[in-house]
Amino acid sequence: MRRWTLAALAGAALAGCAAHRGGLPVESPYRDLSTLEKGQIVHLATGRELTREELLDYLAAYPVVYVGETHDNVEDHRVELAILRGLHERFPGRVVLGLEMLRRPFQPGVDAFLRGEVDEKTFVRDTWARSWGPTSWPYYRDILLYCRENGIPVLALNAGDDLKRAVRDRGLEALPPELADRLPDMDVDDPYQRAFLEGIFGGHAKGAGRLDAFLRVQVLWEETMADTAARFLRSAEGRGKRLLVFAGGNHVRYGFGVPRRLFRRVPLPYVIVSPYTVEIPEDRLDRLMDVEIPELPMRPADIYWAVGYEDLEDDRVMLGVGIERAETGGARVTGVIPDSPAARAGLREGDVIVAVDGRPVVELFDLTFQVGQHKPGDAGTVEVLREGKRLVLDVVYDVVRHGEKP
Repeated sequence: MRRWTLAALAGAALAGCAAHRGGLPVESPYRDLSTLEKGQIVHLATGRELTREELLDYLAAYPVVYVGETHDNVEDHRVELAILRGLHERFPGRVVLGLEMLRRPFQPGVDAFLRGEVDEKTFVRDTWARSWGPTSWPYYRDILLYCRENGIPVLALNAGDDLKRAVRDRGLEALPPELADRLPDMDVDDPYQRAFLEGIFGGHAKGAGRLDAFLRVQVLWEETMADTAARFLRSAEGRGKRLLVFAGGNHVRYGFGVPRRLFRRVPLPYVIVSPYTVEIPEDRLDRLMDVEIPELPMRPADIYWAVGYEDLEDDRVMLGVGIERAETGGARVTGVIPDSPAARAGLREGDVIVAVDGRPVVELFDLTFQVGQHKPGDAGTVEVLREGKRLVLDVVYDVVRHGEKP
């Protein structure tokens, strides 16, 4: 069965034909999914369309709710925030959010942010960027701020990067004792998951010969997320709580990722919601990848929420400079992109940026974070040291297209 999948990330939503057995679609035998329009929500088993309120009422019956996302799709994150807000309003003080994007070692930093002990910039620098990467923060910002404002606990579900690298490179049998002790109970023998990943992995140009390592890491992430969630649900703190999990679509799709592995540990009823991409802009069609997905005798989710595709690339401004850390502090400009905000403001190679919008630049992250707070058309200032003089330059921010280099 041939499907098109967004190639941006492994969690991309699948669109296209459904698996068939005996001529009937397993995905949704009572609804032609090719006719779905943005905003429609469908219960796959019956084909019944749901309103948002009906969906939230339906989800309220389950102690564990999974949402499988495409990491770089803004519309998927809007769906997640709507579900988070709806469940919190129904069960104030009883909803806990689990995130694939946060690794276990960073739980203390997550807790400090939620308690208001560190500001957003410190959290992004010391926790989020080290766990998932700094450029992804804008996609998740509203979700994490909502949790902080409403006292919603957030679980860092995923495995540490050192364990991931070791499992990928060494396998499961050759881990040093200090890493083997941190390994969760691993089941790498699910035939459906292997068949599914073979289809996805085959769509990657460099996929040949690396499936086993890919599968080990996939299973490690899922078993670790399931183990973290299970430990919480079995704890005194987790008693009576409702767990909402946001993870890449391929970690929850068909239920053989995190859902099956958590149920093996804690057999609680669960439901899977999948944002289902039905519209992709013309200029994003190059992100589609043609892959062969085997026919599987199960539905990929319980609920489809039809969405479009929108990333932040057209809104992400840049100053338009190459930088390196200056020995005396600040960011030394190593090059300026022609006709960029930096060029129009008069920045030059060799300038040392010491402040942006009046905020000191001590390390490179100070610069990138502050610039990232702007949107196209915003005005700001950049203070530089040039030949022993301090200059304040006015900047009007704009998008710098990928591929342009200083």
